[in-house]
Amino acid sequence: MRYDRAVGGHDARDAEIRELRRRIEELEAMSTLLESASQGIVAIDRTGAITLVNARLAEMFGYRREELLGQSLEVLVPRDLRGPHAEHRGRFVANPHVRPMGVGLDLTGQRKDGTRFPVEISLSYTGAGEALRCVGFVTDISERKQAEEALRRSEAQARAVLEAAGQAILVVDERGGIVSANRQAETMFGVPRERMVGTTVETLMPERLRARHTRHTAGYFADPRVRPMGRGLDLVACRADGTEFPVEISLSYVRTDEGLRALAFVTDITQRRAMERASRQTERLTALGQLSAGFAHEVNNPVGVMTTRIELMLMDAEANTLPAEVVEDLRVLHRHAQRVATITNGLLSFARQSPQEHTLVDLNEIVDAVLVLVAPQYERQGVRVRYEAAALPPVLGQANALQQVVLNLVTNAAQAMPDGGDVTITTSVGDRTVRLVVADTGAGIAPEHLSRIFEPFFTTKPSGTGLGLSVTYGILNDHHATVEVDSTPGKGTRFVLTFPVADAGA
Repeated sequence: MRYDRAVGGHDARDAEIRELRRRIEELEAMSTLLESASQGIVAIDRTGAITLVNARLAEMFGYRREELLGQSLEVLVPRDLRGPHAEHRGRFVANPHVRPMGVGLDLTGQRKDGTRFPVEISLSYTGAGEALRCVGFVTDISERKQAEEALRRSEAQARAVLEAAGQAILVVDERGGIVSANRQAETMFGVPRERMVGTTVETLMPERLRARHTRHTAGYFADPRVRPMGRGLDLVACRADGTEFPVEISLSYVRTDEGLRALAFVTDITQRRAMERASRQTERLTALGQLSAGFAHEVNNPVGVMTTRIELMLMDAEANTLPAEVVEDLRVLHRHAQRVATITNGLLSFARQSPQEHTLVDLNEIVDAVLVLVAPQYERQGVRVRYEAAALPPVLGQANALQQVVLNLVTNAAQAMPDGGDVTITTSVGDRTVRLVVADTGAGIAPEHLSRIFEPFFTTKPSGTGLGLSVTYGILNDHHATVEVDSTPGKGTRFVLTFPVADAGA
């Protein structure tokens, strides 16, 4: 019985530990979300004391984070507005609800140095009773206010502001017609403004979305307000050549002598989305590396035992008379055991969890060493290999591993051209970097496969193991190198590897 109770105690403690870890992970995820937010975020308790601020809010108001914690929220409000603001805060605490704040009003914040600036605020809350926390999401709208004021002051000043903006800015009338567009809009959509003006805003989006957007336009002019559009949604615009790209849009409005005008501030977020995808890909590959390493270690030991026993049995077979079919079966088993060992070693190379000893190496020498071995063979198969080398500074690396990288990329390129083609290898020097490019004129990689090519066991080749590029990725990661892939089906693939130059004295 004492043993049973002890086991129960361990189970309860383990459950508590798991729950504590889960809560820590949730807190870490929440902290990352808060710190990566583009808005300022502040939380207060029932008394109005600040309990949490993110880095964006502290930067926005010119404080260090520790200066704000414990202070009254009114420290962020102009002195002449603090009394009324405290009353508004008290009413919200008494009846908390999710809402935008100050629609149609001019809200103002005050920085530490006393300067004022316009803001937009959305309010939310969490908890109840003494545990109630009110949360404000604060956006500095200084630039937007400046643009609106410039439009009101004069058309000339408005044009100067519009032309200088980094966003595409469209002025739209109540029928959805484009009245004005800035230079960035021309660049973003690939349409000269003289052709853009007079058309409807729906011409700048995919045809499948146009009818729905027309209804949204009518709804906005029926209830105009300053607001972001599509937060958390996937908004898509369309260039003149038909290519689609993701956007973020903020809307504002101004009343003119000609009537109400909507201002659309459009941001192309293609690069941001690419970075997000790259981040997710890195996280997935890291997890796969950890899983692969664990699997490979578990499999290696029994495979090693199997291989050794089979080799001993084959040695006995040579010394004794065994049926030929038994000897052949042993050889088949030996080949398969060796193949499993090759795969597990590839998985370990992909994971590369233990640091490898690096020395100063010249990438040109690495490429030369590989091409001496493989170029003649591929050229006999109709694959022409061209090498354009520039004088390179050394990088820190492991020569054998880097030769494996070059061999994998050249082999992949040659296999993509069963009827012959060209493989071009070039080296060049960048800003504190060395670049190695391997390009081919082969079949290319389908878009749906491109994001998975570095995953272990993923292959489009009937006889491939799917480990060549995953091993390449692991080696490059170990060398603090990056890889970019550009591929068009039917036109070839281009791998760009970028290595940091070795520090002086390394």
